[in-house]
Amino acid sequence: MDNLKILVTGASGFIGSSLIKKLCKSGFEVMALSRTCTEEIDTGLVHWLKADLSLPDTYRDDIKLFNPNVVIHLSWTDIPDFSFEKSKLNLNQSLEFLSFILEIESCKKIIVSGSCLEYNATQGECIESDTSYPKDHFTWAKHSIYSWLSMNCLKKEVNLGWFRLFYVYGPGQRSGALIPTILSSLKRGILPSVRTPHNANDYIFIDDVIEAFYMTITNKISSGIYNLGTGKSTTVLDICHYAEKIVLGSNLLTKQLEKECSQNIPAVNFWAGSAKIKKRLRWSPRVFLENGIKQTWVDLNK
Repeated sequence: MDNLKILVTGASGFIGSSLIKKLCKSGFEVMALSRTCTEEIDTGLVHWLKADLSLPDTYRDDIKLFNPNVVIHLSWTDIPDFSFEKSKLNLNQSLEFLSFILEIESCKKIIVSGSCLEYNATQGECIESDTSYPKDHFTWAKHSIYSWLSMNCLKKEVNLGWFRLFYVYGPGQRSGALIPTILSSLKRGILPSVRTPHNANDYIFIDDVIEAFYMTITNKISSGIYNLGTGKSTTVLDICHYAEKIVLGSNLLTKQLEKECSQNIPAVNFWAGSAKIKKRLRWSPRVFLENGIKQTWVDLNK
């Protein structure tokens, strides 16, 4: 398997940069496509391609020459802007890019980062067989890409893994995300303003996500949708508790927040049903939330 050629879009992003490191350590030849290049992880096995998916001429010739066997499509421009304009831009450039990829005969597997928001769920377990539909511009774009891509991968006999990612966190995550925000505030001795402390989501550590991508690259898997989550939900209040214990060695701030919001009713509490990927790949998450937050805190202080 060490002769595989793997193309990764969004290679300098949160998930992409960690995946590139993992693939390089495994000896794969990798083309890393990004609008910016992360030179510090260039090992000689990585071919950095500075390109923009909205400008096909910036990537077509180089990718044809590289001749990838596996394509991992992580790119999504300008997160967290999920407006109609940005969603339409990402939809159009993804369709253009993936249409081009499907014409490359060497490519036999495509793996795409979807989103748990595609379920349009606020309560309970989400499983891949659930009927889902778009609820906003972002999920409309994601649904459209999956619908088109699954149809065309079947025609081209290309294996498709569509990963519905739940709430990925860990070192390298954007500073405005929930866990980095809580940790940064606690570093100043306060908790951030939390409007919905009893809301609960499924938080999965970056290393577990990367392992699932890696196992999908190196193993046979049936085409379709796969959830990537821990299989359980955690409240924002519990995250505050873990984080305060790690940063300040106490829980006084979290207890005060809990007292102030004791009457709040949770509007969101959903999690991944992950039986499908566990069965197909024998994958399961290994990093408990408290340990993951601790690793994120260490990285934040580098």
